[in-house]
Amino acid sequence: MTPGTEPASGPSADGGRRSSSAFWKVAAVLVGAQVATALLAVVLSGVFAQDRSAELLAGTLRLRLDAVAEEVEARADIGPFGDVALGDRLRADLGTRFPDPLSLLDEAGAPVETFGDAPLPDVPVDALDALDAGRVEVDLDAPGGGWGLAPILAPDGLPAGALLVRPLAGTVAEERSGTVRTFWQATGITVVVAVALALLLGALFTSRLLRPVREVTRRVERLGEGDYADRLPEAGTDELGRLARAVNDMAARVEASIQSLRDTDRLRRELVANVGHDLRTPLAALRVTLDEAERFAGEGRTADVEEAVAAARRQAEGAATLVADLFELSVLDRPDQALRLDPVPVGELVADVGRQHARAFAAAGITFEVDVPTGLPVVLADGARLVRA
Repeated sequence: MTPGTEPASGPSADGGRRSSSAFWKVAAVLVGAQVATALLAVVLSGVFAQDRSAELLAGTLRLRLDAVAEEVEARADIGPFGDVALGDRLRADLGTRFPDPLSLLDEAGAPVETFGDAPLPDVPVDALDALDAGRVEVDLDAPGGGWGLAPILAPDGLPAGALLVRPLAGTVAEERSGTVRTFWQATGITVVVAVALALLLGALFTSRLLRPVREVTRRVERLGEGDYADRLPEAGTDELGRLARAVNDMAARVEASIQSLRDTDRLRRELVANVGHDLRTPLAALRVTLDEAERFAGEGRTADVEEAVAAARRQAEGAATLVADLFELSVLDRPDQALRLDPVPVGELVADVGRQHARAFAAAGITFEVDVPTGLPVVLADGARLVRA
């Protein structure tokens, strides 16, 4: 990675799509949970209320049968021996009172006639018992679809016959139609309310839960764009707080790594520049010394030639040492091993350095003299670095 480069990014549209997708996922889960809970509550309520509903339905049918029997007692001609004479109009009215066939029984429980097109029914034994007891009875669970019976009393209060409805399927369906319609209306309202509530809760949950996630996403995207200084708030100890701390730690490490790369790159450039400068100096001095040796040789000054050659050799060794340092980058990390300590004659070192720069001073018109006193000590030092200094 090259420091300073920033990848392009377009987070806003993607963030909006992610938020929208997350909202609908949460809303779908909440809608399903709310609707399932509501339907389960309705179904369980229906199951638990089934027995009570059957009792209420049986009571309603008993009241209806008793009312029809009282109407027959009021409108029919009941003789002293229990014979019941029905008028045509009453007979027509009785045919419309129940969806199921309604039959007239005599005082012994034998079918006399049926109001409608249905044949005469079989009278259950339990119905005969109810007739003998003179009570209105309804049995919804009896084989054949159930039955209902209401005694018809003579003016003296004795049973003169009975009205029998068998089966009760149509009558039960008619009575329950209102309840079923109410049930489905309640179910529909419950589903609508559950969906609306789930959407509202989904909006609230996604707003609260996804806000920290969106902040983390924004921070990571800005990190990818090269902004390493921004930090997330680390409030809370839950998973979102831990995620924020982890992202901040990652951003800090990335920022430190990028800074380290920049520092390393800066040091590399400085090192190259310094090495170039340090190499130019000994090479120029070496050229000057060799020129002097050549001039001394032409003049026959053998001792000066030997001294110049020895100085050139030392300068070449210093340049070689400097080049070797380029391959020892660990020196930058281990200052204790950076110096090569050798015996160095201070007088010779000063004379060599003066000789290296003599021509440059001469070219600039500056009089340059090196006065090295005799008897200077030999010191333990890094000669090449002293020359560079």
